Amino acid sequence: MNSTLNTFIASGNTPPWLPREVAEGRRYAWWAQLMFLLAALIWFVVAIVEITFYAVDGGIGRLGLGLFGFFAIVICFMASVFLKKTVLDAIDQGRFHDAKNDSLVWIFIGLFGFALPSILLVLTYVKVGDALTQQAPAGYQPYAPGTVTAQAPGPAYAPPPVPPPAQPAQQQTAAAAQHPQHQHQPMTRCKNCNVQFPMFMHTCPNCGAPKEQA
Repeated sequence: MNSTLNTFIASGNTPPWLPREVAEGRRYAWWAQLMFLLAALIWFVVAIVEITFYAVDGGIGRLGLGLFGFFAIVICFMASVFLKKTVLDAIDQGRFHDAKNDSLVWIFIGLFGFALPSILLVLTYVKVGDALTQQAPAGYQPYAPGTVTAQAPGPAYAPPPVPPPAQPAQQQTAAAAQHPQHQHQPMTRCKNCNVQFPMFMHTCPNCGAPKEQA
């Protein structure tokens, strides 16, 4: 029974190793959790009474307040449970920064609990913040705007330029200039063996017949 209750409600015993300011802030957060539970109970009574009067006498105002009461019950109960997980458990585990930041959320939600939890959580926020300030190293200051400058990146690597390939027509022209071709010689056909041979030859290279006979 005790372990089940400790799942929803934090222990009222403050760990002895906590700094004095954090221990005081934890006590305020613990009382804020109890105030959330008390607010849930009060809203439950208000909701039941208003719904009962609405059922007897009617009235849209009573109905609205009764429905808001049921909504506030859920909000206050869930706030009590998650306040333990995010603030009280964080303090017990030494996560003071997380506890301070998360307490801001429950300050606004505490307005559903007649503002009493919000007032207590404001004190928790202040006490934990004071402890964090006192524990900061001497001379510690965050970076001021403009004190950190980024260096300009160096020139990017560029590969050496690749020469364009020579055009085939230019290559052929150069080759033709170096190796001129012979001009086309007129040909004649031998009438004796029917073999073609250049006209400057006087006899057929195949059968030896004179060109005149060819």
